Amino acid sequence: MTGQRTVLVGIDGGGTGTRLRLATLEGTLLAGGEGGSANVATDAGQAWESLRQALDLALSRAGLLGAEPRLVAVAGLAGAEVSGAVARFMARPPLFARLRIVSDAYTSCVGAHAGRDGAMIAAGTGMVGLAVAGGTIRRVGGWGFPQGDEGGGAWIGLEAVRLMLRAGDGRAPRSLLSEAVRARLADEGAEPMVWAVGARAADFARLTPLVGRLAGEGDAEARGLLGRAGAEIDALLVALRAAEGFGTLPCCLLGGLGPVLLPYLSDVTRAALSAPRGNALDGAMLLARRLCDTPP
Repeated sequence: MTGQRTVLVGIDGGGTGTRLRLATLEGTLLAGGEGGSANVATDAGQAWESLRQALDLALSRAGLLGAEPRLVAVAGLAGAEVSGAVARFMARPPLFARLRIVSDAYTSCVGAHAGRDGAMIAAGTGMVGLAVAGGTIRRVGGWGFPQGDEGGGAWIGLEAVRLMLRAGDGRAPRSLLSEAVRARLADEGAEPMVWAVGARAADFARLTPLVGRLAGEGDAEARGLLGRAGAEIDALLVALRAAEGFGTLPCCLLGGLGPVLLPYLSDVTRAALSAPRGNALDGAMLLARRLCDTPP
């Protein structure tokens, strides 16, 4: 369509929610929108619906519903690295004139370093490290819970439950941490010794603040557990920097669990960390701008 307006779209979609941003080619923010879960690996249909919901909200807020602008989008979605996941999403009706789907870890890294080379470690429910150097992407960790994501919130919660189970059946002495976990689960109306059967990553992660509180109060067992989580971050950084060309990259520690684990990192890791310059949405918008400048 002659004279059709081009609008950039940046999307950050994870297991708990979706954020979407509209901007002009010059970078002026037009509006934002929100949607539901957008893990493209576990449910491509739900991810598509969440993006559609967030897009409709943003277009409405920007006064663009019915205007049919040309939408050039980059979406950082959880699960995008899983084989076949992006193809299943792209088989659904198109929402954008152009769309590139990448992992949410990649958009986080791009945003954290404002499009420059760098590394990031995201510590949340899961744990993943990703680095970009000279156009090459290196990823470590983040292989899902319970088989991976060591050091993340779900892993910390699982380890706390394991301590509670061992104390509960007499394989280990009861402790402040084991009794606190037992009491928390009982207060929620659960039978502590069988609560974990069928529990999801997010369920285990809800126990992490309890571990953090006890650690802050000086409990040695809780501090030891967070120390093990911190060591996983140390290991991620070592692995990220092990490849040629990646050894001196600046690294950002992202995610809600980052501040909790920061005191438990090695001196070397803390010295390597720098403050992020942006977030995953910023990264998606930078990539959308590049996509717009690239011929189809």
